[in-house]
Amino acid sequence: MKYNANHDMRNAESALWMEKTYTMWFCDPHTIIQNMLANPDVKDEMDYVPYREFNGEGDDVKRQWRNMMSGNWAWDQADEIAKVPLTHGATFIPVILGSNKTTVSVATGQNDYYPLYASIGNVHNNVRHAHRNAVAVVGFLAIPKTAKKYAEDPHFHKFKKQLLHSSLSKILSSLKPAMSVPKVVHFRDGHFRCVIYGLGPYIADYPEQSALACVVYNWCAKCFAFANNSDGLDGGLHGREATDALCEEFDYGMLWEEWGIISDLVPFTNDFPRADIHELLSPDILHQIIKGTFKDHLVAGVELYLLKEHGKMRAKWILDNIDRQIAAAPSFAGLRRFPEGRRFSQWTGDDSKALMKVYLPAIEGHIPRDVVQCFRAFLEFCYIVRQDIITEDTLKKLSDALRRFHQYWQIFQDTGVRFNGFSLPYQHSLNHYILLIHMFGAPNGLCSLITESKHIKAVKEPWRWSSKFNALGQMLLTNQRLDKIAASRVDFTARKMLNSSAVVLLQLRLVAGFSCERSYG
Repeated sequence: MKYNANHDMRNAESALWMEKTYTMWFCDPHTIIQNMLANPDVKDEMDYVPYREFNGEGDDVKRQWRNMMSGNWAWDQADEIAKVPLTHGATFIPVILGSNKTTVSVATGQNDYYPLYASIGNVHNNVRHAHRNAVAVVGFLAIPKTAKKYAEDPHFHKFKKQLLHSSLSKILSSLKPAMSVPKVVHFRDGHFRCVIYGLGPYIADYPEQSALACVVYNWCAKCFAFANNSDGLDGGLHGREATDALCEEFDYGMLWEEWGIISDLVPFTNDFPRADIHELLSPDILHQIIKGTFKDHLVAGVELYLLKEHGKMRAKWILDNIDRQIAAAPSFAGLRRFPEGRRFSQWTGDDSKALMKVYLPAIEGHIPRDVVQCFRAFLEFCYIVRQDIITEDTLKKLSDALRRFHQYWQIFQDTGVRFNGFSLPYQHSLNHYILLIHMFGAPNGLCSLITESKHIKAVKEPWRWSSKFNALGQMLLTNQRLDKIAASRVDFTARKMLNSSAVVLLQLRLVAGFSCERSYG
């Protein structure tokens, strides 16, 4: 793919990225999805129809949400499919997508890759977390780069975002015919079914969500809340029909300033039936809650509060005391010790999750009671939303925790730590979790923890096994070989032809073979 614009917009330096051809590598997603449906390892942990799950008896019957097919979105999609005589009775297969840039090496030249993953919404959440051939690499997207002085060029920004949408539309094009006309597919339970595919939730961090939703950065990708007052009145949910109507009514400048819409971008979902990117953006526990709200907002807010109230030297003394409290946490099952406190240069999701368990008692006594109550309400929200099964009673507790969090967060605004209140994209996203649970089930089944952990096997380890020169082609070959071995293992085990120790030996020999290729190739 290449940039296409009038030549009078180009100059000698900026034309470097304008003239370059960008290549994306991808497999046929239709074949990948068929292989997932034929996987014998998940045939007993797959939902073939949307359902609504209830628990209790008599007047105590209450609904609960677990896997994705228990949500309202899959139910509504099945209703739409049933309205068309040609697709009536077909099995609905929602295709879950996820993408996230990752860096494999900084010291050797900032090697970044942009993998695109796919899964299906029919498999249970625990299967997707364990991968088990239910999450696969579809391809690697292009990453346009330019000189630093042109990095803020609006033409370059637009090109990067439209390249993302055009790439996704091209990669998923093989699935489009089967979104309107049923295809007969063989499932591993022995049955042949007519299936209809559909674009399902998209797992992404906020910067990518804003690019996918074609909204201005710092605006919410799910609703029309103002960027500078996202905790104000509800502005209504984003949607394809609402966005199209606004684009017809207002000009580009008005849409950008007053509605947060980038009107000259076309979402890739517009090329597919029954798809709306604003609706499909999934909750992201890792970046929105664990890293975003806890690490970047609350922990940083405590440090800013101490600095503002006590001055630099006194604040440092208090922070050192908090670190000593964290380091003094005893050894116990499920608790991670931090011998040096919470002062580590690069936080991971696991670091933040472990710190959550010991941070609240460490700060008690050093900060106002309202700040402690704010942390308590947030931690309640966090642990509730991470449950595997969420009931109607759980949603009431979740709503109450969110209300108290908003109430006690006011102290950060009153003390001048955060003048703009909740106008923070990650923190604002908490308001949408109850709706997203109704739509897609328990949020832990659609978290970027799934794609982040997949980076290790699909990107980082294959890169380390490569020669580091034109590594992407070697990484793709490695992934292809590992996928074949994994598929063979599942098939042979189902036929009682192979035990697990033989597969481990085969993988070790495969890795040794890669080392020989690097040494002698």
